[in-house]
Amino acid sequence: MVTCLSAPAMAETIGIRFIVSDELGLSAQQQQSTQHKLKKYIDTLNSYFLNSEVMLKAEIVQIEFSRIGSTVDTEIIADMAHERKGFEGLFLKAREHGADYTIAMASTLMMKGKPGCGRAYAVNKTIADISSTRTAFAVVNFVCGAHTLAHELGHLMGLNHGTLVDSCHPGKGHTSAITPYANGYAEGTCDGLPQAGEFGDIMVGGYMHEISGGKNLPFFSNPRISDKRCGNAMRCGDTSIGDAARALNENKHHYAAHETRKIDAGATP
Repeated sequence: MVTCLSAPAMAETIGIRFIVSDELGLSAQQQQSTQHKLKKYIDTLNSYFLNSEVMLKAEIVQIEFSRIGSTVDTEIIADMAHERKGFEGLFLKAREHGADYTIAMASTLMMKGKPGCGRAYAVNKTIADISSTRTAFAVVNFVCGAHTLAHELGHLMGLNHGTLVDSCHPGKGHTSAITPYANGYAEGTCDGLPQAGEFGDIMVGGYMHEISGGKNLPFFSNPRISDKRCGNAMRCGDTSIGDAARALNENKHHYAAHETRKIDAGATP
């Protein structure tokens, strides 16, 4: 059971608009079920922010069902950027509904010929980029849920995978982020075998399979958090290379200031 936690009073609210494959809403009953799951995903996302000591709170501003024209991650991102094939008027509607982020929810998502979970438009590395609606969209496989949503939003907010992933896959830019410490954090080796003390957080993402064959911990890196799941030292981050919570808190206003709702305030999302 997902518990909806209350955000701190100083938290900034980010508005999320979902464009959902019509294959996930073929009937009124299925649409209701899909909407219910999306609300649970947002509840879980907010629990990640709260447990990471991040001063952000997400809310759904609209859910729209649409015939998405592709199942390939890079093609969907391109269609979103060009407002075509199911994403017509994307940026105008973001302004109308006050959507700081637009997320396409696909019923099937193919990445390099295999089923995948998600792709963000980019790892936004400047204040201008993280402040722009035109660089604030991603595609997520509906079945992958809140963890993938949090991970892809992290990229849009300037976070990257981190140094251990960089050692597993050198030269791929896994530490190129909005600040040197705006990264995921993990401890372990790249052998894919579970060993005592190995862990990774949300931003390490699917690379945890290569590190320990295991799952990510449900929070963003924060060295001020002590948790027995975070290795022998119980520190869930590093001040110089893995403090995503600090980066998110430093930029929280920019994430929440993309768009202001311009349609009737009484309208139902």
